[in-house]
Amino acid sequence: MPTAIAKAPTNLTTLRDVYGKWAVSKPRSSDSKAACTRSVALFEAFTENTPLVQLTRAQGDAFRTWLQQPERKTTSKTARDRLNWVKSLLKFAFRDLELLPRNPWEGMEIEFKTTHKRRPWTDGELDTLLSQPLHTAYLLPKDNKAGRAAAYWIPLLALYTGARVGELAQLAVADVANIGDVPVLSITDEGEDQSVKTSAGIRKVPIHSELVRLGFLNYVANMRSMGADRLWPDLPSREGRPGGYFSHWFGIYRHSLGLGRFPDFHCFRHTVRSQLAEAEVPEQVIDCLVGHEVKGSTGAKVYTHRSMATLSKAIEILDYRAVKNLTIDRHFVQVHSQQTPARR
Repeated sequence: MPTAIAKAPTNLTTLRDVYGKWAVSKPRSSDSKAACTRSVALFEAFTENTPLVQLTRAQGDAFRTWLQQPERKTTSKTARDRLNWVKSLLKFAFRDLELLPRNPWEGMEIEFKTTHKRRPWTDGELDTLLSQPLHTAYLLPKDNKAGRAAAYWIPLLALYTGARVGELAQLAVADVANIGDVPVLSITDEGEDQSVKTSAGIRKVPIHSELVRLGFLNYVANMRSMGADRLWPDLPSREGRPGGYFSHWFGIYRHSLGLGRFPDFHCFRHTVRSQLAEAEVPEQVIDCLVGHEVKGSTGAKVYTHRSMATLSKAIEILDYRAVKNLTIDRHFVQVHSQQTPARR
């Protein structure tokens, strides 16, 4: 008589078992896996690695309280993120693996307060940022994380597009092209290693005339003539976070100028949105430009399209004294940009 094959005792399945299946279920960034692993370790420390089928809602409430204890010295946002990682694995165990009849911690939340709210850059802060040799003499940083020419152009592009740092760091040369007679920056997830935060992030943003004046299109033409695929071939790419290294460098650079925690790079988005709102640009146009979900009815979201002329008119409203003060010798910029080897 054939020996019966015993089924795996799912009543002993742990959260780490689920993590192992979650990690390989689809491509995950190293940052996501590291953050999730830290949360699993905290779960194990608190629950003494209770098997999933024995988890109770009371344990979830106690874990939530423990994460927020003052002696842990973590912010409410960090505590919330760690709870959410555990909840995500429990959801995966329930819905994808069918190891649980329900998610026992569903609906448990940690409210958090933003102690330092992001805000627009002030004129004085932009003066400080753009009055350095990097932008007045095209003196490019030696730090590899700055990406040479990326250090000069990415903050300027952020000021005139409101794009996220990752969206700008991942740009390809092919992402700069004309639509009619309007030069446009395409933010997309179609290229290798390209991604956007949401579907609304896929968009085309007209290139401001100040960027043209400073030679951005000349820089792009140089990269194209050299056969470069990436717009910033010297900028190292970080898995899952295209702008990770650049963001790290920018934070250090910003602090070296005497600027505090805020304004940070993301505050460029607030700067752009605030200027456009002050000029009474319709909110739906602003959403289209910065990649936010368009609010309103289904018709407004799906069937309303803004012409490139309308978007260009809105972009040209953006105005910065510190940028207008920049006068870069074109030959100097061209020589520096041509020193960058093409990388594929």
